[in-house]
Amino acid sequence: MRWVRFIILAGLAQATCGLSGCALDPKLQKWESDFYYTERLYIDGQHALAAQRFEKLRAQAKDPRDADEAALMVCEVQSRGGKPLEAAACYDHLATSAYDRPVRMRALLHAAELRYYELNRVADALVLWTKLLERAPDEPATLRALDHVYLHGETDRSKRLATIALFERMEHADPRSELADNLLLRQAMLLDLEGTPDGWQKAVAVLERQERDHAADATFVDCLMLRSRVYRKLGNLKMEARDLERLVDTFETSYVFASYSVDEHKTASARLIELYRGPLLNLPRAELHARNLPAMLRRPVYMPRYLVTLAEVQEARGQRVTALGTYRDVLSFVTTRNQDYRENDRRICRELPTDGEQHACRQTVDAMSDVEPKECNVARERIARLQDEMRRPQLDQPSVRRPGGTP
Repeated sequence: MRWVRFIILAGLAQATCGLSGCALDPKLQKWESDFYYTERLYIDGQHALAAQRFEKLRAQAKDPRDADEAALMVCEVQSRGGKPLEAAACYDHLATSAYDRPVRMRALLHAAELRYYELNRVADALVLWTKLLERAPDEPATLRALDHVYLHGETDRSKRLATIALFERMEHADPRSELADNLLLRQAMLLDLEGTPDGWQKAVAVLERQERDHAADATFVDCLMLRSRVYRKLGNLKMEARDLERLVDTFETSYVFASYSVDEHKTASARLIELYRGPLLNLPRAELHARNLPAMLRRPVYMPRYLVTLAEVQEARGQRVTALGTYRDVLSFVTTRNQDYRENDRRICRELPTDGEQHACRQTVDAMSDVEPKECNVARERIARLQDEMRRPQLDQPSVRRPGGTP
C-alpha cells in the first residue's frame, strides 16, 4: 500500500512538473530510502535494530499514513522477534491511535491473532475478532477475522454451536452488511459439519436465504457448491443436479465476459456427467456437459480423458460413428500435442550458444520417445472394437419384406 501510494505521488509530481525538471521532496526520498533499508534489516533478522529505526521513522514521517506504516512494522518486528506480549500491546495501541481506519482494523486483527495463537488467551482473541466483525464489516481485515472465528468453531461441537449462534446473531442484526453473505455461508459450513440430516436440512435453509438475498455476491458459487454437496448427503440427487446446473451456468458470465473460470465450474460439470450417465440417466445432458467441460480448461492437460468420456456417452446413446470419430480425436490430439512439445524442445536447442551444444541437444531431443497417456491405448482398443462391430452383419435386426415378395 505504501509503495503504491509513493508511485502514484511520484507520477502526479512528474505530471505537475511537466518539462520543468522538478524533483520529489528530498526529505521524502530519504525517508523512503531509510524505510526500505530498515525493512532489509528486519528481513535479515536484526529485529532490535529494525524496531529502533522504525520507531524513529514513525516520529519523522510527515504524512500520517507513512507514520502508520512505520508503526505497523514496529509491532511486526516485535512479533517476529519473539516478543508476542510486547507486540500485542503495540497493536493494541495502534488500533486506537492510527490515522487510517484500515490500519486500525489491521492492528486489531493482529492483536487478536497473537492472543489466540501465541499467548493462549483464546477468549480475549475472540472478543477482539468479534469487535472487528461488528465494527468494520467492509474492511479486508474483517474477512480474515471471520475465517479465524470459523476455524475456532470447527474444533469441537460446543464451539461450533456457539459460533453458529454468533454468526446468526450478527447476520440478523445487519442483514445488509457487506459481511452478511459470508456469515450465512459459514453458518451453513458449520451446520454441514454436524454430519446429521437435521444439520444438513438447516444448512440448506441457510443457503436458500443466502441465495435469495445475495445472488449477486461473490459467494454465490460457494453457496451453490456447498448446497449441492449437502443435497448429495441427503440423497436428493435431483436437487444436487439442479444446483450444479445453475453453477455451470455461471461459467459463461465469468469466462466469456471476464476471462476467468473457477475450479467449481469443472467440478460441477464432471459431477453432472457422472449423474446423468448413472442414477439420473439423461444421456443428452451428459453429452452436453462432456462437450462443454474442455472449454472450461485454460490448459487442457486432461483433454484425452474428457474426450474418452464424451465418446463413452456417445456410444451409450447408440452413436457409434460419432463415438468412433471422438476416439480418433484422442489419438490426433496427443499426436499434435507431442509434435508441439518436440518442436518447442528443438527451438530451445536452437537458442543454445554454440553449434556443439545445439547438436548435442537435438540428439537428445530426437532420441526421446513420445509420452502417451493411458487413454491412447483405450482409444485404440475401442476403435478396433467399433470398426469390427460396424463390419458385422446386423443379424439381430428384424427382416424387411420386399413389397409383394418374400423376406
